[in-house]
Amino acid sequence: MQNQIVDQVIILCFIMLIGLYSRRKSFIKEETLKSLTDLLVNVTLPCLILASFNTEYSKETIEKIRAILIYSLAIHVFLAAISGVFYFKFKENTKQVLKFVTIFSNFGFMGYPIMEGMYGKIGVFYASIFGVPFNVILLTYGAILFSKEEKDNFDFKNILLQPGILFVIIGLIVFLGKIKLPYTIMGTLNYVGGMTTPLSMIIIGANFANVSIKEIVKDLRIYYVSFIKLFIVPFMVYGVLKILKADDYLIKMCVILEAMPAAAMTTVFAEKYNNNKVFSAKCVVVTTILSIFTIPIVINALF
Repeated sequence: MQNQIVDQVIILCFIMLIGLYSRRKSFIKEETLKSLTDLLVNVTLPCLILASFNTEYSKETIEKIRAILIYSLAIHVFLAAISGVFYFKFKENTKQVLKFVTIFSNFGFMGYPIMEGMYGKIGVFYASIFGVPFNVILLTYGAILFSKEEKDNFDFKNILLQPGILFVIIGLIVFLGKIKLPYTIMGTLNYVGGMTTPLSMIIIGANFANVSIKEIVKDLRIYYVSFIKLFIVPFMVYGVLKILKADDYLIKMCVILEAMPAAAMTTVFAEKYNNNKVFSAKCVVVTTILSIFTIPIVINALF
């Protein structure tokens, strides 16, 4: 298992380097990068999610779905409650970013590819279920952290219409209704969904092109939050799930997803609310780079 994880991370790293090279050579321009991100979030990732729900219906799978929903909710509520303990000495606007980074992982861009590489479609299937509480909390509590207003236009309808949530709901209808999609539909979903992993890594790599290494090296706050995010959080999640007496298979999947770097939405929210944009981008970049090395270490230590 450890070798499989290392191999998968190395593959993703090489694809990221291709993205970095392409951006540096201007094969990918700034406007193209935004379009590729929109394509990933709104088209290829939803197709990958929906294709993963073409899974054999069983009582065991239903039990795992229920368990993952509970575990995901428990994990993110726990992290939201405890994250402030690590950052009480920081200024308020910095603390908000640090808490967001600690709570929310980039399992959309990195988690899905790694889960697919390790477990195949069933890995994406369970990761999609894990993402339901994640997205609800991210779009509510996450927005509150950056906006500094507890009544920041909460819109439940808007949450449901997010592609990641909407296609999970459609997928659950297909799965629970035991609906068999035609071969042509499944073929289309598989082909388009298959673009998600290389596309997401190319986007991440391309985003590194404008990063100033000198600025990052000087900021010790980033290394502190990286240590919390990439080491402390996975170990805490492991402990919480052990206390809940979770299935070992599900513990491993949840820990892997929580060992991912800071969510890409960190920079999106920072931009939207004009709150610590540069620092947010640094956190995403550094945790992503370091995760290439820390993910295998964490998994090897715990499993």
